[in-house]
Amino acid sequence: MLDLLLTNGIVVTPSGPFRLDIGIAGGTIVSLRSTDAGVPDEARRTVDLRGQLVVPGGVDPHVHTNSVLPTAAESGIKCFGPDRVSEGAIYGGTTTLVDFAHWQPGDELSESFARKSGEWAGNTFTDYALHGTFKEPEIPFEVLEQIPDAVAAGHGSYKVWMTNTTPTRPRQKTDLGNMWGIMEQTAKAGAMLAVHAEDDDIVMYSYRKLIHQGKTGLEYMHHAHNNLSEKLSFQRAITLAEHVGAPIYLMHVSAREGVDAIREARGRGLPVYGEILPHYAYFTAEDYRQENGAIYHTYPSLKSADDRDSMWESLLGGSLSTLATDGVCTDLDVKTRGKTILDATGGHAGVEMRMAVAYTEGVAKRGLDLTRFVDITSANAAKILGLYPTKGAISIGSDADLAVLDTTAERTITASELHEADYTPWEGYRVAAWPSMTVLRGRIVVEDRELKTGPFGTMLKQRVSSDVRNRPAC
Repeated sequence: MLDLLLTNGIVVTPSGPFRLDIGIAGGTIVSLRSTDAGVPDEARRTVDLRGQLVVPGGVDPHVHTNSVLPTAAESGIKCFGPDRVSEGAIYGGTTTLVDFAHWQPGDELSESFARKSGEWAGNTFTDYALHGTFKEPEIPFEVLEQIPDAVAAGHGSYKVWMTNTTPTRPRQKTDLGNMWGIMEQTAKAGAMLAVHAEDDDIVMYSYRKLIHQGKTGLEYMHHAHNNLSEKLSFQRAITLAEHVGAPIYLMHVSAREGVDAIREARGRGLPVYGEILPHYAYFTAEDYRQENGAIYHTYPSLKSADDRDSMWESLLGGSLSTLATDGVCTDLDVKTRGKTILDATGGHAGVEMRMAVAYTEGVAKRGLDLTRFVDITSANAAKILGLYPTKGAISIGSDADLAVLDTTAERTITASELHEADYTPWEGYRVAAWPSMTVLRGRIVVEDRELKTGPFGTMLKQRVSSDVRNRPAC
């Protein structure tokens, strides 16, 4: 007998959308059969989805939890933890989150992962994985040489920053030499390297120039984190990756120049992958001038309407691979405590809205087909980070992680109906789809906008496929 049978849904499989019944047992998908294929299987519970859309639970490859905000380092203010972030995610149809485990001097690399995993264990409504990260000016060779063991233990992705971001934040930049060393190890071990790519020289000069000119208001943010910085840093990162023979994942692409660099590299067969954020694909630098304009900001920065439009062009065309959030969830008073280019709080409260915005902007407004919708919201992130097909697919043997989306009733978003913060940059936005049910490993976690169970998420092991590592596979 099945544990759960979901009938009469429009189910988006890797082969396309079909009206199917989904049979679930032991946390995995065990049957997919046409709704019209005779008497349904017996199940402990059967739910008629009445033609609603069923997609794999979302995979957000870029969230931050329990981290001290860099612009509030002196006060120790942190963003919200896994409990709050994962609650928003699960309400929004996202079932897997990927956070960051920061290596600290004196750590064994394994200790970094254990420390961060300890924050998540028992506190998450979603499953999770962890990028290893490096922020120190020099990483000992003995630590770099621990990367293959960490990869063998299931930690298949790592991240570096190519800039300190602002002149006032704690150091986080990895110089090109240390980045080369990390890249050699991730390539050898079969891992993915994620990069926050900005040219530090250009960014820091731009800050000095803006300060000299007295232009420190938030509305000048895109002049500090500018298109030239993205162009130069993307070219350097891609050149280094090509030299090493390493795959890279370029996070939060924000400018047409970044899109162009990724498209050119992929055209030459390089395993280069690009991520955008819903904010970059909707808002522009003009929104910094709004009241509480900081709610639209994360780093690098919002840019022009032309840059914004290039995001959807490239998602539809396949040059960009994923839609993430760079989630840094705080309440409004923390998000807006900084008023200038020097002290603005980065990161977005957008985890809960990601799936609905992707459907509205992609499928409803631009004709994105449903298979590609799944690609950008779950499948590609799962592939790039070594979680596929356990995650990111509605297939026999895959985890029964499902988002059921009601596409029949539009609604206008207000912060009061969301769960990750007391504000939303999407206030007043009209969505064309809204999650009505979320299933994690066969258990209904949210149904009719009501939480049905406590946190039971678990840490995942990553294994990046050779296809993804050696060519632009998604």
